[in-house]
Amino acid sequence: MSLLQNSYKETVNYLPTRKLLVWHLTGVFFLIVMLTPTSGFRAEENPPDTSALSLLEAMVAEDQSLRSIDTLDYGLVYAADVRHREAVFTMLSNNEIVTAKAKYLAALLLQHADPTTCAECYLLAYKLSVSASEMGYDKARRLAALNLDRYLVFTGKPQKYGTQYNCDSTSHWYLFPVDSTVTDEERRNLGLQPLDSLNAEIDRLNSALPKK
Repeated sequence: MSLLQNSYKETVNYLPTRKLLVWHLTGVFFLIVMLTPTSGFRAEENPPDTSALSLLEAMVAEDQSLRSIDTLDYGLVYAADVRHREAVFTMLSNNEIVTAKAKYLAALLLQHADPTTCAECYLLAYKLSVSASEMGYDKARRLAALNLDRYLVFTGKPQKYGTQYNCDSTSHWYLFPVDSTVTDEERRNLGLQPLDSLNAEIDRLNSALPKK
């Protein structure tokens, strides 16, 4: 069992139901994914839909473009995130996201879901990333760790790898609580920095703040 599968196995114990994740979108329930380590979409049974992949690429480009603007318009970003999430759910319900790249792109979009309305989107993004990684898409490993941490943080649990941080009302940066049992070797295997380096980055951000 891989490191990511181990993390997944531990995480499903936090879920209120271990069998299914079901979301309600515009009055319709979409069955998204079975939460078992062996579940997934089989590309050999369902040839990839190139139009779905093109749509995912276009949505990721829009997602990144909206977030790269100096004067970030949060209203536009939120509306785009909702639209992208619904499109991903529709493609998943139609079994159109079958290749490793498509799963990776879908996970990139779902990681920007609103945690107040769909924190489970991060768990789904994690599952898609793990599947993409197991299909040979190496950079999906890091995305899987990011999304697992994000899911744990927004459901009130300590994050595993230390990828999630924030600033408080005084603009002071901090790491969300980190599971102390996770080793730096595990982080390196997922393409992440050791915890000391992550803490040093937080210190650097805080040292760059204007002196009061």
